[in-house]
Amino acid sequence: MGFTAVSGLLNGITCILMGAFVYFKNRSAEVNKSYSLLSLGLAVWSFSYFFWQISNDRQSAMFWVRLLTVGSILIPSFYLNFILSLLKLGDKRKKIFITAFLSSLIFIPFCFNNLLIRDLKPKLGFKFWPDAGTLYLPFLVFFFLCVIYSCYLIIKRFKKLSSVGQNQIKYVFIASVAGFLGGSTNYPLWYNIPIPPIGNFLVSIHVFILAYAIVKYRLMAINVVITRAGIFLAVYTVVLGLPFVLSTSGKNHLVNILGPNWWIGPLVLMAFLGTLGPFVYIYLRKKADAILLKEQLRYQDILKLAAVDMTRIRNLQKLLDFIARTITESVCIRHSAIYYFNPEAKRFEMKAGINPKKNQPAVIDLKNELVVWLEKNKLPLAYEEINDRSGNHPDFVILEKQMRLLNASLALPCILENKLLNIIILGDKLSGNTYTTDDLDNFLILAKETALATENAQLYGKIEEDIKQRTKDLIELQKQLIQAEKLATVGTLAGGVAHEINNPLTAILTNVQMLLRSGELDKESLEMIEEATKRCRTIVQKLMAYAKKPLAETAVFSKINLKTIINNTVAFLRYQLEQDNIKISIKAPAEAYLVEGNHNELEQVITNIILNAKDAIKQIKKSGIIDITLSQAEGWVKIEIEDEGTGIPENMINRIFDPFFTTKDVGKGLGLGLSICQSIIKKHKGKISLRSNINRGTVFTVTLPGLNNISIANILKDGGRDG
Repeated sequence: MGFTAVSGLLNGITCILMGAFVYFKNRSAEVNKSYSLLSLGLAVWSFSYFFWQISNDRQSAMFWVRLLTVGSILIPSFYLNFILSLLKLGDKRKKIFITAFLSSLIFIPFCFNNLLIRDLKPKLGFKFWPDAGTLYLPFLVFFFLCVIYSCYLIIKRFKKLSSVGQNQIKYVFIASVAGFLGGSTNYPLWYNIPIPPIGNFLVSIHVFILAYAIVKYRLMAINVVITRAGIFLAVYTVVLGLPFVLSTSGKNHLVNILGPNWWIGPLVLMAFLGTLGPFVYIYLRKKADAILLKEQLRYQDILKLAAVDMTRIRNLQKLLDFIARTITESVCIRHSAIYYFNPEAKRFEMKAGINPKKNQPAVIDLKNELVVWLEKNKLPLAYEEINDRSGNHPDFVILEKQMRLLNASLALPCILENKLLNIIILGDKLSGNTYTTDDLDNFLILAKETALATENAQLYGKIEEDIKQRTKDLIELQKQLIQAEKLATVGTLAGGVAHEINNPLTAILTNVQMLLRSGELDKESLEMIEEATKRCRTIVQKLMAYAKKPLAETAVFSKINLKTIINNTVAFLRYQLEQDNIKISIKAPAEAYLVEGNHNELEQVITNIILNAKDAIKQIKKSGIIDITLSQAEGWVKIEIEDEGTGIPENMINRIFDPFFTTKDVGKGLGLGLSICQSIIKKHKGKISLRSNINRGTVFTVTLPGLNNISIANILKDGGRDG
């Protein structure tokens, strides 16, 4: 069995496989049906060719040649029908096809007499090759008229098509030229012109490329299609050809080795090559793609890496900006836009984009036909594709209009759990190339990752907002608790303050009564009234300054002298403490103990600790001393407040700063004071701790970060506050 026989077999198998594949891909499409009909005609011709070439007697060879001629008579009208369907000219050119088909039927009866096939003779090494009959030349004229007219329609229609349609027609045209020129190398020998049928194998390439043109015409450039087709044919020529060569040329040798079971050899070889063939094809195809699709593979790798990086971006706006920039720069497109679904407004809003057009719409309504289509089909939509189909489908006319309004060459839906979260709009490639099926496959994966990353960013943003709101609520609650504790302290001091104010008020009242009785002004009495009034005012101001509410949002921090804070607090509490026979001793060798803090809050901390110390002393003694020591070292300022009170049991020390925990009797406190003190000191980046012995007293230690390079004079000048 020679090369021509193998080429016939390979052509026949390719026609059957491709015809069935395209037909079942879309059985309702006219172009798919017309292609399958053409493939059937070519399959009849190819298989007849194979059996003709392996025939050993003249009678069987003549039968297969006659059947081959029937197939070749049908091919031109089937091809014309295919072109008319592909160009959507079926209705307009229906009469032409019917005329061509009926004309071809006229030739079929003459296949079975000598008007088309005169005789079979040995030619150029072929055992049986036909001589052309009288009607064979008219048949060839008819054949090439159909092919030439079909090519004319292709060329005429070419400029009216979109770039995608033009790309498809390029494949068809090149496939047609290759297939018919290759097949026509069979005809010279019919007229005894010594040209062998060297182009016979091109019929397989013809069928293969036509299939690509119908099913995946956006897949790649024509050189890639031809390369893949060539690799496919080369591999399967070996897979199918070698067993036949072995079964014919090597039959005698196999009989000598295997005897009657000689057929096992070709069968084993076919099984081995059939198993190995797909792997060889895939390997060679990858190598070819790596060379021909180098640029495309480069940005596909970038997009895959970008899909991983997206999961690490938590901010929604940064995420969408990253996606738009990555796609635009890696794929090299003119512009891009990402529309994000706003659940509150119930519409898609443009949240990111690179070089968007001036007329780019800012929003897309949910009822927009493009949104409905993308949500329903969950597939990318290319402008050129719908532009080609808009002529016969009203729905695609509307979609084509919407794509133009959005300046979209490609609309990419980002869907998660059947929810359309984003729409990515891509402009034309800078290279002018169309978007390929490989592009769309990669974009579809990227779209899924985008949808997932978008939802994660939304959830993260919502959690962040919830945390901010809860933090705000907690800060507000803390302010309220601090104020409540202040008011509780004021209540504790109320008795002493009332008594302290009562004394000067009594003096004022007595002197006023004396002046009224005498009817004369007494300078000494008036001076006494003035002094007593100022004393009352001072007491009230101190109480109001302590009890006043903190500023609205956040406490203002400034440079503070802790010694001034302690002196002011002790002066405020002195009368109350004296009433309970409690003395305060302050040890502060330096003039300034400088920290950054809030005057009001730190004063509250000192007040709370001193009052707790007073209560602890009064539980076991009638009188006592509270020692306050100020020191600073290694950048820290330390306050130690020591009492002679009852102390705190060891099992309670770890709980002393817990909210609502108190060692006092019921009704004597809320248990919030020390908890609030700890919160204030933490806010000042300091520490508060204690050590205690039962019936021997407790020492509270407050440590705050000090300020080193500050002018002490400035601090002392304004009483401990700056600004």
